[in-house]
Amino acid sequence: MDNQSLWLKVLSHFDGRGYFSNGLTIPFLLGASTIITPDDELLSVEEFLSEIVDESLPIKISLQRCGNIGEYVIGIFDKDSPSELYRNFGNLYITDSSFSKIEGINGIRSILIQEYQNKVDEGLFSINHRDWGNYSDKEIDRLTELK
Repeated sequence: MDNQSLWLKVLSHFDGRGYFSNGLTIPFLLGASTIITPDDELLSVEEFLSEIVDESLPIKISLQRCGNIGEYVIGIFDKDSPSELYRNFGNLYITDSSFSKIEGINGIRSILIQEYQNKVDEGLFSINHRDWGNYSDKEIDRLTELK
């Protein structure tokens, strides 16, 4: 578990504490290192996507569009869900129809890079009231729990 990527530790921690309903955005997960391990370099969205499809991860990952915030979110795929009902790419399971017209993982990758790489580069890691910005004080406190 110590070799786990920071984003996976954040996702697991937030899931275990019930801090979210559907998942966390890609910028939120990638920007977490600015709080927890500020000397580390941020993963790019492309590097992150390569990691989430890796079948050696200890858990399956879900991707869906969250209606509450209007953004794609990454979550932990419910191990009790029948995985054969969902489209998957390695360890990544698409749990809604967001990408139903996209042929494969490369198309999904392109969309997510286009949506989120600039936000990560600009330090816009959190979305509140549909506006991107820095983490809220509450989010910083929750991320600091992982230090």
